[in-house]
Parts: sequence; structure tokens; C-alpha cells
Amino acid sequence: MKCSATRSKPFTAILFIALIALNPLSAAAQQIPFLNELFSRYEEFNRLYNEKRRAGANVAAIDALRKRGEEAFKRFDIRAILEIEGEALAVLQSKAWDDRQKFISSLTLETDRLVIEPNRELQVSLTRMFPADIDKVFASQPTVTFKIVAAKGEFAGRPLVMAEHLPVSETSTNASRKLLLPDGEYWLIAEVTAGNQKITELRRPLYAITDFSDSIAQLNKTIADIKSSSDAMVKAVAPLVTTPEFMLERLAQLNKTRGEVEINAISELDRVSDLLSALAKGQNPFAKERGEVERAYRAADGQLVPYRVYLPKSYDGATARPMVVMLHGALGDERYYFSGLFDPAVIKGEAERRGYILVGTNGRGRLPQYNGAGMEDAIEVIKAVTRDYRIDPSRIYVTGHSMGAAGAWLLAANRPEMFAAIAPVSGAPLAQNDLFTRLLERMKSIPVMVAHGGRDGIALPQNSRDVAAAAQKAGLKVTLIEVPDADHLSVLAATFPAILDFFDKNHKPATPQ
Repeated sequence: MKCSATRSKPFTAILFIALIALNPLSAAAQQIPFLNELFSRYEEFNRLYNEKRRAGANVAAIDALRKRGEEAFKRFDIRAILEIEGEALAVLQSKAWDDRQKFISSLTLETDRLVIEPNRELQVSLTRMFPADIDKVFASQPTVTFKIVAAKGEFAGRPLVMAEHLPVSETSTNASRKLLLPDGEYWLIAEVTAGNQKITELRRPLYAITDFSDSIAQLNKTIADIKSSSDAMVKAVAPLVTTPEFMLERLAQLNKTRGEVEINAISELDRVSDLLSALAKGQNPFAKERGEVERAYRAADGQLVPYRVYLPKSYDGATARPMVVMLHGALGDERYYFSGLFDPAVIKGEAERRGYILVGTNGRGRLPQYNGAGMEDAIEVIKAVTRDYRIDPSRIYVTGHSMGAAGAWLLAANRPEMFAAIAPVSGAPLAQNDLFTRLLERMKSIPVMVAHGGRDGIALPQNSRDVAAAAQKAGLKVTLIEVPDADHLSVLAATFPAILDFFDKNHKPATPQ
């Protein structure tokens, strides 16, 4: 159901998102450089950090870097964050953070496309994401050689050289070449050397697909046939076509861009073909899927919007299950809660242990405000999941992290009849005025758990203390938990079990018959 302007607009004015100071940053935030690199490096850092900490290692050296990273994030200085991530990884890997290591960490390999069709030009770049002083490090200027190697098969290990020994510039070092490659999976490799010494090697996957455009066109025809079919069995499963339709739309761009999501283009084409083949026969190809699965719906504005669902192995469709809607924070998307930003073993492990269905929404952008289209997104996803899976309507919950915490308040105030409880985590302050009081009035029947990390330098712990006190004063049933040694990100996994404990205890009263 579409949210009316009269219902959602007043509450939009209530929220002041201090997390990333949206007003001065909103224009810059539309162009987020090196986003995949930013997340992949933090995921690796988070994995190593947790591994070291569990092993009893002293990780106190990370604290100063964490604080610098928080300040850089508040400035929206992505290059500074990447540099700090590089230093933190070096510390965790017991490497010296000197000019040489800083130079290596500054490098990333980029291409203008993921899929290569015959005789199409591939453009590649070795890019320096932040500056490093290397004048005294190497006796001669570093150079880069770009080459392509087949990932497997008879051509594996036999490189096709695109360009050799190009001087590494202070920004980007570029090369291009028309390619005619046998179909298959390849690695693009950038080998960086100085003199006769190899400094580092970076690699990215590439996929050669001769009939890529023709395959996309044929699969789009299959989608049109499914939508227009008069067969009763096909019509029954036709609403599910939006998921392979979204996958195909994403695939279709990969001969022009790398895309935001790491995809094996060959296997993804096969998967979309298999999904559509089943739907064309009136079969549900998703019925037996468990674990983290990708879904999509078509929004009112015509856009195909992805979301993620986690289905525990115990889900059999016979028993209605509780559902948690999870709203991501700034720069995230529907994969946020399931990613290595947080400990996925905790998030998914709790879902398995308790039999919960978890849902990650897209929010219609990397900086969602969860009003307007962002709120409609959450509501449409709830409708889609309750249509496709057996959900207990008395046990639908919402949680959100950082910017998503504000979204949890907004969503619950807009649709109080929908949720049994909510849990905002690491939230920014809510402007406490008459509109805020009216928001709380709409939510009086909804129990709230507010969670925050005591060492959060991005959204201060006092934010959650203040909003919890105000909600309690307004008559809401509020539980506040604060984890003393958790920061802005680590608090999410640290409190997730307690949040699900809280949800376990709160059900909506049965509706009178």
C-alpha cells in the first residue's frame, strides 16, 4: 500500500539524522567512490579483528585507528577511511605501516565492464585511492603490467598482455585493448614492479560471453511470455518473475559496467535461465531454497527493487514463523545485515536457532531516510514476504541500525498496527518537540528496545539514552541496553541475540474474531 503524504510527511520533520550530516553531504554522497573496496576492506578487517580477539590477542592498538575512522566517516572522507582501513589491516596482519605498505594499500584495480563480448574494447585502470610518498621507497619508479589469464581450462596460466611496464601515476594508470577471447572465466591481473622487484599483484574477474546480448534478449522474451501467459499454472507463479527479471536487468548492464555486486556472469546467466524455465512451466523455483536468498519486487514507479530473505533450514511452510525486517544504515543496501560488516555467524546463527525469517530491505538508496519511497520499500517487502512465505502476523518486528534506527521509529509510527515490537540500534538523536510527542502517541502499543555501543563515536550513546527516556515518559514500554566496549558497528552483532530475546517475549494480541 502506498503511504499517503499526509501520514508520512509530518514525521519526516521530526528526525534529525546527525549520523552523516545529510544536508551538506547529500550532493557528494550521490557519488560514492570506491564503495566496494570500502566494504570489502572493512569486512576483512572485521573478520581478522574478531579472530584475533577470540584468540585472546591484544587489539588495543586498533582503538586509536577506530577513533580516526569515526571522525573521517563523520566528514564523509572516503579516501581517509580507506587509508585508515589499510593501516588497521596492516596492524592486524603484523605488517609495518611504512610508505611501501601505504603505497600498496592505496592501489585498486578497476575495469569499465565485467563481461567481454568479441572485439569489444576493455579499459582498465590501476588507481591510487589515497596519496603515499614513495620517492624514497623505490630506487626506480614503479610500473604496472596488465595481463589477462584464463581462470581454468587450456588457456589457464598463459597470459594475454594488454600493456607492459606503464609508469604508475599519482592518480590512475590506464590501458585499453580490443579483445577476442574464447568464452570462459578470466582474471585481469595488474602486476606492479619497481626495477626487477615485484611489489604487489592485484586481480579482478572477467567473463567472456560471445552471445551475451542475444542471451539477454531471449531471456527478456521469456519474461514477456510468462507475464502474458493464459495458462492457469503459469499465472499462479507469474508474480515471482520479478526476481529473475531484476537479476537479468542487473546482468544486462555488465557489458558496460562492473556493477555494484560481485557476480559470476556466466553462472548468473545460467541461474536466470533455469529460474525462468521453471516459471514458464508453472513451477515455483524458489520453494526449496533456504539460507540467504535474493528477491525483488516492482515498485509503483516501475523500478525493480531487490531485497534479501534469510530462511532457516527448519522452515517447512507448515508453521507460521516470526519475521524481522532489518533496515540498513548509511551507504548500505539490502545485503547489509548479512555481510561481513557484522558477524554473519551471529545474525544467521540466531535465525537458525530460533526459526526466525530475516528480511533485509534496500531502502531505495544508499542514504535512505525511510520516508516516502524508503518507507514504501519496507512496506512492499513485508507484503511480498508475507505473500510468499508463511509468516505469523502477530510476530512481525522491525530493527534498524544507524540511519535504519530512525527508519524503525518512522515505520512503526506510520504503521503501528503492523509490528509487535521494534529495536532501533546506534541511532541519531530525534528532535524532541510536539511532533515527536505525536509520533510516540501513535506507538504506545509497541514495546521498544533501544540499543547502543558505549564507545560509539559516530552516533553518541547519549542519543539513545535521551530518546529512551522521552519514550518512557510518553508511556511506551522501553528497554535500553548499552554495551560498554562496543562501537558504532560492533554493537549490532553484540546486541542481536538480546534483541531477538526481546522479540521472543513480545507478540501482538490476537485479533478478536
